[in-house]
Amino acid sequence: MMTAKLGLALLLFSASVWAEKAAELEYIVNQIMEQQGALFVEYDIAQNGKVTVLFGANEPEWRIQSTLKALQSHPDIAARLFWTRTDSEFCAIR
Repeated sequence: MMTAKLGLALLLFSASVWAEKAAELEYIVNQIMEQQGALFVEYDIAQNGKVTVLFGANEPEWRIQSTLKALQSHPDIAARLFWTRTDSEFCAIR
């Protein structure tokens, strides 16, 4: 019984730690997008910490490159970043 309670406590603790980390990652990605002026973009932070970024066809190439450079320079994002440019235009996110 004690082992089950300990296991549940560890599970709840790890879930709250991940929720905090995901919120932190989302804040960082959002700040970088804003600093770089990336408007035609969608992104997702997965449960495993993977950051997926989709750039719309109407986002200028130079802005995509500067945004990727900024994202890749952040130690919490660099190894978890996956991105692509779509054929579709996106509405501005701000």
